[in-house]
Amino acid sequence: MSDLPIAAILSHNFLFEGLPDSIIDEIASLAHRSRLSKGTLIFCQGDDGDALYGIASGRVRIFTADGEGHEVFLNVLGPGDTFGEIALLDGLPRTASAIAVTPSVLVVIPRRQFLAYLDHQPKLALHLMVLLCERLRWVSNLLEDTSFLAGPARVAKRLTVLVERYGRPAGGGGIELRISQADLGHFLGISRQIVNHYLRDWCERGWITLKRGRIIIHDSKALEGIFVSTS
Repeated sequence: MSDLPIAAILSHNFLFEGLPDSIIDEIASLAHRSRLSKGTLIFCQGDDGDALYGIASGRVRIFTADGEGHEVFLNVLGPGDTFGEIALLDGLPRTASAIAVTPSVLVVIPRRQFLAYLDHQPKLALHLMVLLCERLRWVSNLLEDTSFLAGPARVAKRLTVLVERYGRPAGGGGIELRISQADLGHFLGISRQIVNHYLRDWCERGWITLKRGRIIIHDSKALEGIFVSTS
């Protein structure tokens, strides 16, 4: 996907899909590519929101940190996802940090040019409203899970969601998810040790297989049963 024209990348992104080709071509003319190595910090919490980002290839981790450096893992994004919309639109400092967790290619749309274009495109403005509403629903669902689901159910549900979005076929009919136990724990606000305890139990049951930096799901229905039965 990283070798496609920028317009083709944008047309596959849910933020822009469905828009007329003419609008996508015009947005593409505002953008440029940025190739990042693993571990590159894209922006920090508190930075000026100067661009909207789309992921052409690779993965990006979104997180926040307190004054003592303790991180809260918010999300992991992959090809077709966008990020940076909030600060791009309201002009306030970034609410979170973003880092490339694999070699990545980003499509970068500068804020000034994008807002100038948005003034004349109500269809695009409506698309952005829908996107922000979806993000709000996602945060609401995450808070609901934190409040009402026990630890095993939260881990099982998040694994299921991540596998649906980013899973890849693995040998033996399984689905592979590239995520470390530490990142999964950060995402849910649960220690790595507790996450490991749940995962090893499910491994013994044959539902998953644990590899270094990877989790292979063999029985997603069994995982769904954990959080469906407690919701």
